Amino acid sequence: MDPVVQVDQAEQAAGQVRGDILVVEDTPASLQLLSRLLTDAGYRVREAPNGELALWSAQAQAPDLVLLDIRMPGIDGYEVCSRLKKMPGLDEVPVIFLSAHSDTDDKLRGFEVGGVDFISKPFQFEEVNARVMAHLKIRRLQQQLAAHNDLLQRESRLRLAEIAHMNRNASASVYCAALVHELNQPLAAIMSNAEAAELFMRMSPPALGEVAEILTDIQRDDRRASELIQRMRELLKKSDPVAQALDLNEAVRQMAALLGSEARMRKVLLETELAPQALTVSADPVQLQQILINLVLNGMDAMGQVVAEPAGGERSVTLCTRRGQAGPGSAGMAEVLVSDRGCGFGANQERLFESFFTTKAHGMGLGLSIAAAIVHAHGGRIWALDNPGGGATVGFALPLAQDREALENP
Repeated sequence: MDPVVQVDQAEQAAGQVRGDILVVEDTPASLQLLSRLLTDAGYRVREAPNGELALWSAQAQAPDLVLLDIRMPGIDGYEVCSRLKKMPGLDEVPVIFLSAHSDTDDKLRGFEVGGVDFISKPFQFEEVNARVMAHLKIRRLQQQLAAHNDLLQRESRLRLAEIAHMNRNASASVYCAALVHELNQPLAAIMSNAEAAELFMRMSPPALGEVAEILTDIQRDDRRASELIQRMRELLKKSDPVAQALDLNEAVRQMAALLGSEARMRKVLLETELAPQALTVSADPVQLQQILINLVLNGMDAMGQVVAEPAGGERSVTLCTRRGQAGPGSAGMAEVLVSDRGCGFGANQERLFESFFTTKAHGMGLGLSIAAAIVHAHGGRIWALDNPGGGATVGFALPLAQDREALENP
């Protein structure tokens, strides 16, 4: 038995309304007959004797399907269909044309304006019912598929967040080492200032002016230590991404400062070449920090795999920021390039952003794939290439905030 007929019989047996049908027909007798037959078949039917009332009824409540006469006074069926397809929430509603004419040109025009089927008059109700059932089923399957895709996208974003969190935790030892080094400076300054303040207070009379200046310095160093700890907490905690306006130059400066001790420990020179102007993007600061950490640590790891001294000089990783260079997809973008003098990618370049693919002996193969997923989620792009003089460069581009705002609010 035809699956559509099976669905039809099951719905009738359950007493369910099989769909909300808007019937648009300017001939009263045809309108009444078609409405009665569809109602008897279990459909909820709305009648519209002309195009104006059809548009008003559809806007008031979206139907599941429209049966639309072509030849009507005033707004004809082609124009009604064309307007429906431009209305939010109605563009996906299937429209079946009804016409006493069966010319190929009429049918082609009907499909061009968005119709899904064509029934010639005088119609046989069995044919009308079969076509209505088929298109309602297609519409329901499309809605189910769209809902399923939305669910998959939500689950994909959730899995990405979980894997990214795992990746941050896996690199926690590096972050903690950097944090300890950075905290030593403000803590040592606080201790030194506290000891100096104690000496000034023992003077007779106490040197209160110097003590006041020392207290200001202690407050400054305390805020710096607090910011470092907060930055680490944000990086390691599990939370939903929140985009905000930030300067890529400042993000790179902070990352270079955070990983400076790690670079010195590995005997790698960490350099920055920043754009002269601010590069404001809309991004989640923690996720952007994670991208930069992954790329810089990958560059340092690549330097560790080189036994001999690099041909171009000392071992170094360079972070460069700039406006998008002239080329396809570069306009209105801000770019970050992370270059090293390591072993390069070689034949593995095409697989670099695949999950769990790695060229490292003890790597997880997640760093670059997570970086790529985050960049794409922010509307950007990412790439990798070998440098002509040795080593490699990984770059990514994000839309500049002002350019994105101009596009979204013309």
